[in-house]
Amino acid sequence: MEKKPKILIATPGRNKPMGPFVRSYIELLPFEKIVLFGGFLPFFYQDTSLNKQKLTRYFFTLLSLKNQKWLLAIIKRRFKKILIKEKIDCVVADYLVTGATVREACEELNIPIVANVLGYEIHQFDFVARHKQLYEDFGKYKTFTIPVAKNMIPKLVELGFSEDRIIYSPIGAREEFFKVIPNYHSKQLLAIGRFAHSKSPHTTLTAFSRVLTKIPDAKLTFAGDGELIQECKDLVLKLGIERSVDFIGWIDRAKQLELLQQSAVFVQHSVTAADGDAEGTPVAIIEAAAAGLPIVSTKHGGIVDIVINEKTGFLVDEHDMELMAEKMTYLLENPAIIGEMGNEGRQFIHDHFSMQKHIADVSRAIHNSIKL
Repeated sequence: MEKKPKILIATPGRNKPMGPFVRSYIELLPFEKIVLFGGFLPFFYQDTSLNKQKLTRYFFTLLSLKNQKWLLAIIKRRFKKILIKEKIDCVVADYLVTGATVREACEELNIPIVANVLGYEIHQFDFVARHKQLYEDFGKYKTFTIPVAKNMIPKLVELGFSEDRIIYSPIGAREEFFKVIPNYHSKQLLAIGRFAHSKSPHTTLTAFSRVLTKIPDAKLTFAGDGELIQECKDLVLKLGIERSVDFIGWIDRAKQLELLQQSAVFVQHSVTAADGDAEGTPVAIIEAAAAGLPIVSTKHGGIVDIVINEKTGFLVDEHDMELMAEKMTYLLENPAIIGEMGNEGRQFIHDHFSMQKHIADVSRAIHNSIKL
């Protein structure tokens, strides 16, 4: 019987493994797994207590005051010891920069790396400039990269990544999202995501204020948190629409499923920020489409790959709040169209962007990397 590969999942989560990709990999990848977190060169096992984390970080802080290079050498040596002790066959890195940071230690032990690639780390100008050499070195090694949007592929190739070792695969929707039954007559629009410049939440709010001039009983529920949250709350007061907008903060998956069931349409106005930051393929849009909600969003990043314009939703140009408001209004006035688009979107996501497909893509990359 062929031995099942043993993988190490490396995630930069500071206090615990976090984020939709790493949670899915921990739960669903069909391999023997070890999980490390704590930074781009992670050094904590998954079950490390908070007290032990604090003591270790305190010790590392003292070392860093004396010699930063010495500290990095200690962390790298610790990481290598874990790779050897656990007899790891492949490292699965959550984020490209994580993979690039652990590359040197893995290369010394001839261990391949598979890394997913998210939006900011390949688009944001300063971030890419700071990590350009790390990326180029990573691309020359035994690696497979998994970008979440097609428009990332040319950028990876430009950095020296081999196109035959790039696998386009956004994270998929879990099975429970396909079972949601939305309320197409609810007049409720739903937005879920970070309050960040690349998601331009203030544009969504301004467009929604124009929807209210034609549909006064429309509602917008906005879930999430971030640096622009207070600015957006101030805008709502300035627009005089506070009775129609509900900011509910961070939500868990159970609350997300509940909101999808209560809503009719999902909205998000993603844009390219001034610093180059841009979306990959928003997980929330994939999940909303899987739940049967038509999408009103922008022609941006990987969104164009997961929303079929005028069939599973509407895509407008970035910053075109007038057309966004028009499409939101049109859908709320036509619940039958909402249902048709929602069903088309659910089927499209099921056929092309399920979690099962994404896990199969990552598993294939792991097996192929071990053969390199």
